[in-house]
Amino acid sequence: MLSLEEVTLRPATKADAPLFYSVIDRTMREFIVATWGAWNEERVQRESLENSASPNAQVIQVGNVPVGVLLVEREPTYIQVQQIYLLPDYQHKGIGGYLIEGIIAEATHSKLPVRLRVLTVNPAKEFYEKFGFVVTETSHEFYFMERVS
Repeated sequence: MLSLEEVTLRPATKADAPLFYSVIDRTMREFIVATWGAWNEERVQRESLENSASPNAQVIQVGNVPVGVLLVEREPTYIQVQQIYLLPDYQHKGIGGYLIEGIIAEATHSKLPVRLRVLTVNPAKEFYEKFGFVVTETSHEFYFMERVS
């Protein structure tokens, strides 16, 4: 049984680009193809490198094992969750909820809303609704969601 006490975050580096790629490949490929009709290998490789180098990027670990990525941008008037992806073996174990609850707590303390977007074909929308996120806008590709503290 996984103890959430084992879940930690560490700053990401460019050396984590393969992890960013792997997590997106294993968790988002089918949704990306369903939305845009193809997987753009060059783009995903480039964005994985760029995102891993972001000062806002973190690696989610269980013990010393990297299990996912988190990218959160803190703006003056809101907190934006850009990415929260966990490898399939670590999904549905409470890790995502634990991390979202931490972001919500930070936002509540700062009196800021939390924003994110979810592909319309991704069932993660229901996950976020459990934490009080509501759809504020919809496009063909995305649900734009927000949780007001």
